[in-house]
Amino acid sequence: MKHDEKPAGVDVDDILAAMSQADGYLDITPADALSLYRLALSHALERVRLRVTVGQLMTRAVHSLRPEDSAAQVAQLLARTGVSGAPVLEEEHVVGVVSIKDFLPRLGLPKQSTPMALVAGLVCGALHGAGDFAAVTARQLMTAPALTIAPGIPVGEAAKLMEGRGINRLPVAEAGKLVGIITRGDVVRACQAITLSE
Repeated sequence: MKHDEKPAGVDVDDILAAMSQADGYLDITPADALSLYRLALSHALERVRLRVTVGQLMTRAVHSLRPEDSAAQVAQLLARTGVSGAPVLEEEHVVGVVSIKDFLPRLGLPKQSTPMALVAGLVCGALHGAGDFAAVTARQLMTAPALTIAPGIPVGEAAKLMEGRGINRLPVAEAGKLVGIITRGDVVRACQAITLSE
């Protein structure tokens, strides 16, 4: 990069916003310049987060469940597809979401338990038996009503919603019908891609 070129994605408004955030007078040393650049980059990334929508990042091919699916079918789908949760659909409408967390209370663990707590419970024989799931359906397991988001919402809002509710995925719906799903991983990967491109 030539000395008079500015980094891609960071414009004068970002620099001015960063300068207004900096403490005190800036004697532009290399460390100050780096600090200013980091602040400007964070402003640029925020602008992108507000511009990129959920619909642009969401996965359109979604693994879904039916309310009458058995707990075994739910577990097998999640294991086979490598996802930790899936929406439950009734006539194409999202009625709930089942995730690994929904299985934990029925195994005698708090809903917020870590995967290692599950492993420890299995290894130590402290968990309830699998027989407790014989008659359980997705409708009984699912968290409902489902929290959904519209495809036109900025991705930053989806990230805040997932963080605030402590969830890892949001079904994306239009008129109640599932059109995709967005996960924390999607948001993180998008932000990393934006950062690497700067």
